[in-house]
Amino acid sequence: MLTNISREYNVSVVLLSFLGLWPVQSKLTKRFLPPFCFILSISFLPLEILTLYKHGHDGQLMFECLYQIVITLIFLVKLINQFLNYNKIQRLYESMENHWNIFTDDIEVRILKKYSHVAYQFTVSYAGPMLLDVILPLNESRTKNIAVYSDYGVDQDEYFVPIFVYTTVMIMVGINILVATDTMHVSCTVHACSLFRIIGYEVENVISIARMGEQVNNIQRTKTGYESFNEKQVYQKYIVCLKKHQLALEYVDILNNTYKFVGISFTLFMGSLFTLIGVRIVYVLDQIEELIRFFFIITGAMLHLIIVCYTGQKLMDESENIFHRAYAAEWYNFSPRLKSLLVIICHKSFVPAKVTAGDLFPLSMEVFATVLRTSGSYFTTLLSLKA
Repeated sequence: MLTNISREYNVSVVLLSFLGLWPVQSKLTKRFLPPFCFILSISFLPLEILTLYKHGHDGQLMFECLYQIVITLIFLVKLINQFLNYNKIQRLYESMENHWNIFTDDIEVRILKKYSHVAYQFTVSYAGPMLLDVILPLNESRTKNIAVYSDYGVDQDEYFVPIFVYTTVMIMVGINILVATDTMHVSCTVHACSLFRIIGYEVENVISIARMGEQVNNIQRTKTGYESFNEKQVYQKYIVCLKKHQLALEYVDILNNTYKFVGISFTLFMGSLFTLIGVRIVYVLDQIEELIRFFFIITGAMLHLIIVCYTGQKLMDESENIFHRAYAAEWYNFSPRLKSLLVIICHKSFVPAKVTAGDLFPLSMEVFATVLRTSGSYFTTLLSLKA
């Protein structure tokens, strides 16, 4: 029933339920809502393509169309990924649920709850402004403006109400797709971080037990290392650490396979978005309102990118810390069989766990810096060409 997941990630669960994408829903809801959201989102693309064809001579209108097409494609890619990887996503949620039933020690539960609270704070901070920006204006009197421009092939003043309803519902569904999938993706990545943090703590704890045993058995020690009850205790704890580490690696593998298509598409779309906005900014440097508008758009896009890259970087750091903690142990005092376990842990954690973009490159702060640097280069080049 995914009880633990529903409790810890309740906001994301509610948002996914509105789209019919939460596994624990009625069959009717899961069959009706996702196709409706898909048809509604994709229906806007032909209108934008038609507008490009009819008004290609208008530079400003062409930019608006291209910008809206990129945003619509982002919505569609995230939704299509949910369709194509439905079984993988369900397996991912089931793995998270099992982890809450396996990691039951007080400190383990505390770490899981700490990281789930971080995910909750992110979800509220990310979803709140985006949803309120759509919902609150609906309660205010407003002029006859359509949120997204397109050539609808009819008189927009005469058919204002149906066009307004269509665009408003489409935007709300699109924002919900973006927020629901992004927040759950980040929550799943943060959950992986908590697993590696727990394992790192337990590795360190085992080393502490071994050191205490060294002091207790100092007189009885032999040249082979730790002896008596301590060696057996440490050996069993290391076996448990290895099994839990394997669980964490399997979970990250599912996570990576589920979202790698979104990762590469997201990176490409962000690059396209930054390029389009950069080109447009060059031609509106004397228009303050447009500059402010594009500033907020590009700031939002960068925040979106940095969140995905930062959580990917955090996952790499947490998994790599296990190697550093195991490597820092006084391995030369261990018996041969304890050394063999320590070697296995070091080997498995030497290469950090990663969330990749299509198996091409890891989503990390280095990728974020590269995108910023490339975008800055394009902008300065365009600025110099205009001058």
